[in-house]
Amino acid sequence: MMLIAGSHTGIREGAARQRGVTLMLAIFVILALTFAVLGLVYFVRYGSEVASNSAVHTEAIQATDIGLEAANTQLQLHSGFPEASNMTGIQWWYNPAPTALGPPQPPPVSFWATCAPTKSCGATSIIINGVTFNVEYVVAPSGLPPAVLNGASQASSTTTSYMTYLAYVNAQLSNQGLAAGERHNMNADIEATLRKVE
Repeated sequence: MMLIAGSHTGIREGAARQRGVTLMLAIFVILALTFAVLGLVYFVRYGSEVASNSAVHTEAIQATDIGLEAANTQLQLHSGFPEASNMTGIQWWYNPAPTALGPPQPPPVSFWATCAPTKSCGATSIIINGVTFNVEYVVAPSGLPPAVLNGASQASSTTTSYMTYLAYVNAQLSNQGLAAGERHNMNADIEATLRKVE
């Protein structure tokens, strides 16, 4: 009988060890699943932020395109070439040629922060998909001399010439129209060449 009692004790100790290993394995699996779920939550949250930033950036680019159209409209509505005519009424969107030599440079970031209140640029608010952008623009001479438009009629006694200008447009997200608690620091800048024909 002793022999039988001894074998039961060994079975009990083996079962206890097996339960300990099973418990450790269960804890390991639970921890692994917890980390997997936390990782998934992080990546879903991060992915939605990236998608949101991408959407806002696309809207900012659309806002600069609308600002560029506004700058071109101002240039085309002005009679004559701005630098050759009376500057009255165009100081707010036209920057005459810089005094320094060299190619024209885009305005610095500090310019966009102060140009609308000081009326030294064209400014408008644009709403795209319910989100408001503050769009500012200036037009400056490109530094190229006037040119004769190719294809002008030779029978005409007048020549058709054109000037090229550089338009600088900045669109800054105003954070209006965003979901509660959602904030972006998004802006977009573009530079484009415009042509005015006279």
